[in-house]
Amino acid sequence: MFDLRRVPVLRVLLPFFGGVVCGSLVFTSIRIGGLILFLLFLWGLAMLLFAWQNRRSGSGQWLFSMILFLLYYMNGAGVASLTRHVDPDLPVNQCVLIRGELCGEPYPATHGYSFDMHMHMLSTNDSIYRINTHLKGHISMPADSVMPVAGEIWQFYGKLIPIRNNGNPGAPDFRSIMGRKDCWYHFYPSTDPYASDVNRRVEGEGRKMTPALIRRAVSGQWHGETEEVALLKAVCLGDRSTLTGELRQAYASAGGMHLLAVSGLHVGLIWWVLQYMTGWISMIFKDEKQRTAMVVCMLWFYAFLTGFSSSVCRSVTMFTLFSASRMMGQGINPLNGILVSAFFLVLIEPIRLMDVGFQLSYAAILGIVMLYPLLRKLVRTKNRVLRWVLEATLVSLAAQLSTAPLVVYYFHQFPLYSLLTSLVAIPMLSVLIAIFVISVPFIAAGVLEEVFNFLLVKLALLMNGFMEYISSLPAAVLEDLQLGGFALFFCLLLLLLLMIFLHGRQRLPCYLFLFCLSCFLVASSLLDLMQRSSTELLITHFRGASMVIVRDGAWVDQYCWYRDSTSMEYMKQYRETAWSRKVFKKQLYELGDQELISGKVSGMLQIGDGAWMLGGQDFGGLVLTGDLRSYSWEAVYGDSACVQHKQPDFILLSGEAPLRALPDNKLMQDAELVIDGSNRNWYIERIILERDCIHITERSGAFVKRGEKTRASMLSIEQLSVILPCCF
Repeated sequence: MFDLRRVPVLRVLLPFFGGVVCGSLVFTSIRIGGLILFLLFLWGLAMLLFAWQNRRSGSGQWLFSMILFLLYYMNGAGVASLTRHVDPDLPVNQCVLIRGELCGEPYPATHGYSFDMHMHMLSTNDSIYRINTHLKGHISMPADSVMPVAGEIWQFYGKLIPIRNNGNPGAPDFRSIMGRKDCWYHFYPSTDPYASDVNRRVEGEGRKMTPALIRRAVSGQWHGETEEVALLKAVCLGDRSTLTGELRQAYASAGGMHLLAVSGLHVGLIWWVLQYMTGWISMIFKDEKQRTAMVVCMLWFYAFLTGFSSSVCRSVTMFTLFSASRMMGQGINPLNGILVSAFFLVLIEPIRLMDVGFQLSYAAILGIVMLYPLLRKLVRTKNRVLRWVLEATLVSLAAQLSTAPLVVYYFHQFPLYSLLTSLVAIPMLSVLIAIFVISVPFIAAGVLEEVFNFLLVKLALLMNGFMEYISSLPAAVLEDLQLGGFALFFCLLLLLLLMIFLHGRQRLPCYLFLFCLSCFLVASSLLDLMQRSSTELLITHFRGASMVIVRDGAWVDQYCWYRDSTSMEYMKQYRETAWSRKVFKKQLYELGDQELISGKVSGMLQIGDGAWMLGGQDFGGLVLTGDLRSYSWEAVYGDSACVQHKQPDFILLSGEAPLRALPDNKLMQDAELVIDGSNRNWYIERIILERDCIHITERSGAFVKRGEKTRASMLSIEQLSVILPCCF
């Protein structure tokens, strides 16, 4: 199976995928004319070398291989760079009129409802833009207003706000994630009287057979509780917009998130049902080709219905390739078929390679193809029922082992009961999908609608109840797991080498596995040693909340103040994802009535109303949220005689601290001024006019200062205790 002569597409896939990654992340722009000329030159050179090789067998083979490698690499880089989604640079922070098609159902959010829109037109006071991009809309709907519906064309009047990252280390790059979906802006419709007349549905425009409208027509026949109908939309139609947060969390904790996303499992079940439903075609034409072609066409229509998601396209492409090879009487290597489908999908849309769903889908199917035969040899039984149970368990185990590094890397958790979940939930899902496929022609004809609705809703209720029960079991999920990009690469490489060795029992893969494992352990130890011998200061913000973090090795002190509970939730999520309990020994302190906070590696002292002094191993500075009398600066940063002074590293302005609170003397001139993003725009602009060197976390990301461990600390807890009486 791992013989490259049996999987020739690998020789094209590796350089092409490498070029796609570089074209998406590194190469910002490539001129199409120069790229075409360079590729034509490489093709000509390759043809000359090929002809020369035929005359002199074995000569120049290495040069020919290098040119082909470069050719495929540049093809991938060029395609990715030329098709990459780019910010259209639309007018922001001003009222505009937009028009577009809703891609899904509006769903409840923190304030009102959110929706995804495919925008076609934008109009300002003096310009009209014809564009083709997406945006994330947020609307607060009054009780008497009409809710937009998926697939409809709407126009709104309001403001565009660019999508930004919070800039905190370890936080997800939300702008890049949304940019891969060609979504660059938030949109907030206006609520003034003029906007109430403009915000309306546009009649007589747009496509009549959009996937969203078809999904809505089918799901409109289901009547039941919100969570049951939401599950049916997700597993049958690929529409997860109506899933509640509680239901998502239950499936995630139980290890059943892959059941919510339409993937190869769902497509395989649909294919199996369609094979039985179209058996009459073979009886009429006395041939399998007509039935196979009809089933493949139905699968591609289903892919269109679900929005051509990565997992569905992968499954349908594979079924198409295997069906075509079967019709032509040719066998196809399973691994070769999987990689060919990946090549076609990335060639059509290179950005798919960076999609999480694409990576998880192909990791799962590769794990099943390569690991399942090995696991199956370990367990054998003659009992048919027991054999079916074991095979289903081993298939799930193979998929989970191959996707585990990606799951930990992206979601920082791993469900422990996922095998049990798959063993029970997959049969229920199989019955549900079978009933759904059988019900479609009956629902279209208006026959037995209530019967099929009853069966589907009750099965959805049973699945949801089972998932909620599994998620409520103790230790259902391992949380707070951390895996960096470096560790992810080595984990996937080690897993691949191990599978190659177990299949072929050759020495080279074993030696490579041991070598890579040694490199991984040495590199991990060095990184851990570097972390434990360093110190770090971070200043972050979260939509009205702020946090100052002082790290000394694995010990972390976190000081926070926040505006409301929503801000605290963002801060809590950041602490769980970026500061794992298994890696760091962290402690959170809230600024309140305490005048002195003694942390593990730092301390914080209130020296006035809205003013604190922070000291750590290598860092120290001021946090200002209000006014402070100027005479206290000498007492704070000088000795008892105010002769010698210490230099603060930073001055943090949070909220709208009065400008007169900012120290104006030589002692403070070299301190770095930081604004933490909780300030209003007028305040930020005013500070910028008065001082040149300013770090604004909302624009530049978190303020980070790193250093090496030293014996002498800038400000110890004992010094803070001595300074306290001098400040008042």
